[in-house]
Amino acid sequence: LDVPLPESACVYCGNCVAVCPTGALMAKSEFDLREAGDWREDEQTEVDTVCPYCGVGCNLTLHVQDDRIVRVTSPDDHDVTRGNLCIKGRFGYDYVKSPRRG
Repeated sequence: LDVPLPESACVYCGNCVAVCPTGALMAKSEFDLREAGDWREDEQTEVDTVCPYCGVGCNLTLHVQDDRIVRVTSPDDHDVTRGNLCIKGRFGYDYVKSPRRG
């Protein structure tokens, strides 16, 4: 915390968001849904899958609401990730419903 965030070693993976004990940090997509009153955790389903980005094989849990991925987490007890994900695994899900996919 001695240097500004852009000059730090942070790689913007979001792991700090995942472990924040107070909820003071959250992904922008979740924040936006909550602000709009559209975050309905009780209506979300969880789908377990494997990250498609590289060959490591990280387990992902997709949180789906209204047929859209609204959050991605990883099980704490997974041998590879232990709950941690890279930036692509945690935040790289917008392409799934992108209108550019034609």
